[in-house]
Amino acid sequence: MWGPGRKMAFGTAPGPRSKVWYTLADGSLSEVFFPFLDHVALHELRFFVSAGGAPPVDDSADGQHAVTWLSPGVPAFRVETTHHEYRLTKEFFSDPEENALLLAATFTPELPDLRLYLQASAHWQPGTDGNFGSVIDTHPPALLLQQQDIWICIVGPFSRATVGYFRSSDIHIDLSDADGQLTHLYDRAGPGNVAVGGEIGVRAGSFQLAIGFAHSRADAEEVARAALQKGAGTVRQTFERAWRAQPEIPQALGKVSGDEGNLARASFALLHCLEDKSHAGAFIAAPAAPWGETIHDGNHVYHLVWPRDLCRIATALLDAGDSDAALRAFRHLQSQQRPDGGWYQNWFLDGTPHWQSTELDQVALPILLAWRLGVAGCLDHDPYPTMVRPAAQFIIRDGPSTQLDRWEDAGGLSPSTLATCIAALVVASEFANDAGEHVAASHLRSVADYWNDRVESWCSMPNGQYVRLASDPDRRPAEGAIAPEFLELVRYGLRRPKDDRVLRSLQGVDTSLKVSLLLLHGPARGGAGADSGGIRRPGSGVTRAAVGRARPPWSAPPVRQTKRICLSTWLGAR
Repeated sequence: MWGPGRKMAFGTAPGPRSKVWYTLADGSLSEVFFPFLDHVALHELRFFVSAGGAPPVDDSADGQHAVTWLSPGVPAFRVETTHHEYRLTKEFFSDPEENALLLAATFTPELPDLRLYLQASAHWQPGTDGNFGSVIDTHPPALLLQQQDIWICIVGPFSRATVGYFRSSDIHIDLSDADGQLTHLYDRAGPGNVAVGGEIGVRAGSFQLAIGFAHSRADAEEVARAALQKGAGTVRQTFERAWRAQPEIPQALGKVSGDEGNLARASFALLHCLEDKSHAGAFIAAPAAPWGETIHDGNHVYHLVWPRDLCRIATALLDAGDSDAALRAFRHLQSQQRPDGGWYQNWFLDGTPHWQSTELDQVALPILLAWRLGVAGCLDHDPYPTMVRPAAQFIIRDGPSTQLDRWEDAGGLSPSTLATCIAALVVASEFANDAGEHVAASHLRSVADYWNDRVESWCSMPNGQYVRLASDPDRRPAEGAIAPEFLELVRYGLRRPKDDRVLRSLQGVDTSLKVSLLLLHGPARGGAGADSGGIRRPGSGVTRAAVGRARPPWSAPPVRQTKRICLSTWLGAR
């Protein structure tokens, strides 16, 4: 199984030397990627607190966690966990000079005789026999995991160490069966779903752990011990200096942000963390698998490259001033374009396609990115003949219906996809004009105009609202699901913000998708009226028979729309 999708934090060291990415979930170290951002090496590392005569406390499941950034714009994190029996503070960051991860912790027990234990497991790669685990007989002992050709070594102040099979003979099972006592010590296990564990030899106070990753046992142990010898303080300073040397957000953004730019810096850093260090420009969609703890294969994960996400990441980086990163993403897109002009739904970092259907907006967005880069003066060549023209021809040939829309569960005529494709065809016509292909430019513009003139007849319901997806270009859609993506028509300038259908559709979105979230002090919206990727109850797995959750980011399109209405009203008054 994968780790939970509810990640609290994500980080890595900048630069190519350290190929370790880490995530946090439920207050603990969750999936750690090495040596590529589509390969999970460490599944999790969590703590247990126990005293004789009582079952152990699972720090991840039973504690209350608060996560903070150690420094603005630097993806190193502190997790403060509180429980009525103890307090545990953990700080996470990686070594920019090595494939190592550091954990600096402080344990404060509230009751006598409490002991702190650690358990870690490697990710079980689908299609393999599992992993191996062992205890290195040193003083203090060290923990070792082997996942195929990847070795993981954990060093720290262990007083005792063991290894077992997950949920069968691991340290948590031993503590639970023996009323909080560690009674069985094993020195090796595997192959299978194994977990290493150890008792922290510090009764109360601070301690440090280092996790080394390598392609041999000796190298993993050497990397871990070298990092621990440097010390968490030194590694953290090196980590922060490396991030401070990265491009800064524009000063104007910090001035208008309301928080001196801290949220923008955090977002900027996380976007950079999404790029693999061995495949330039390959930014994954996210370092997670949704409801990963219920998924047993590699089919539904987000640590892949999606053209849509890649283009939006590149655009955000370009707007934030990092044109080099945006250009790397564009070059990666160029390398993955198919001979027919299209792109696959997603692919692994080495370019191997995963899902192979067509989402037409994912063919249009690279054209728009090319235009943005050209306007910014970043391109060193004309992408029209090799990339833009084939992509535009693919859109005309395959459109206006899309095999799948952006929700990837159905196809048809989508207002959002149409808006993106129309904008891309207009941009492609400009490229064609600049290349002297005036007939082609006229044809591209004519198709864009034709599609634009028919958006309402294709995609609006009798009540005047835009449908999420229509199936028949020759018949107006009946009542159907609505989704906020129709606002792409406004964002690309194809419809006015105060257009009657836009306002009616926005009202429909609020009626069917808007919910109040107390902790957010405001509203959030679901993704679509027929969003079937959801859960039946908290803690259960995803199922197509359930309803999707509210998604706070989907509040952004209506908010942007409100701002446009206010702006257009102000301009009209002038």
